Amino acid sequence: MKYHVERSTLIKADMDKVQSLVKDFKHWNSWSPWTIAEPGCKMEVKGDVGQVGHEMFWDGEIIGSGKNTIESISDDRIDYDLQFLKPFKSSAKSSFIFKSKEDSVEVTWTMDSSMPFFLFFMIPMMKAWIGMDYDRGLKMLKAMVEEGKVNAKTTNAGVVDFGGFAYVGIQRTSTMEDIAKNMSPDFEKLMKDVQAKGLNPKHWISLYPKFDMKNNSMTYIAAASVEDPEEVDMGSDYVSGKIESGKMLEIKHDGSYEFLGNAWSMGMMYLRAKKMKQKPAPFEYYWNSPQDTKEDDLKTSIYFPLK
Repeated sequence: MKYHVERSTLIKADMDKVQSLVKDFKHWNSWSPWTIAEPGCKMEVKGDVGQVGHEMFWDGEIIGSGKNTIESISDDRIDYDLQFLKPFKSSAKSSFIFKSKEDSVEVTWTMDSSMPFFLFFMIPMMKAWIGMDYDRGLKMLKAMVEEGKVNAKTTNAGVVDFGGFAYVGIQRTSTMEDIAKNMSPDFEKLMKDVQAKGLNPKHWISLYPKFDMKNNSMTYIAAASVEDPEEVDMGSDYVSGKIESGKMLEIKHDGSYEFLGNAWSMGMMYLRAKKMKQKPAPFEYYWNSPQDTKEDDLKTSIYFPLK
């Protein structure tokens, strides 16, 4: 069964500058949503840059292996042939389509592929996964073109021992696109209410007890640590719980929250590749606050509790 994925972004730059990072595979590592998950992945580039037959090969332990080849190219479009070898064989056609808009370029990234009919139920999830990867990739491409860098660094810190704690927080279900918009006022309310109760939390976190990829939504809890939730009456807007001590995979993220998706992707790809089983619920741990920290200096860890 065939499926189509498409994502777009607007980049403030001239056409040549945008296309230079897309048609030359040597630049892909600077914005690829996949190699960010495995920086040490083996890469090889062959052929004339920006010409039919220009190829990129990758072979990684986490992101698998495959080949991407420029199939056709014109002034406003580049078409690629994608061949995946590991963890399973498949193929796809992808394209970058460029459209000038005043002082910017609209970049549209597409993929067309198919799955066996007996796996039809996986298509919505595949489209959601690829769509999220494309969104991350276009976000990084935009940053590279406009600013010359991606304002973030993601590191796999491995499995660590984490000490648990109790928490109170605000729980909400949101679409993926609206989560940042919804979470910000929730944390503002949380901080205000915590201060009014005279509490001094040691930990600020966001838990994610439920992901619904098919319907593009997730449930989160914007939370602060407390000594004993039963002794704190935060009102009906709040839920409480406890993060148990134990082994967790830690992914460190330095820099803008805008690119936190890279850390989530690194963690989930690693768990799948290593066949590690996780417990609910993964969470973001904020080591400092955007209220008094420069964006470049923000430090966050994402923890995946393990069974």
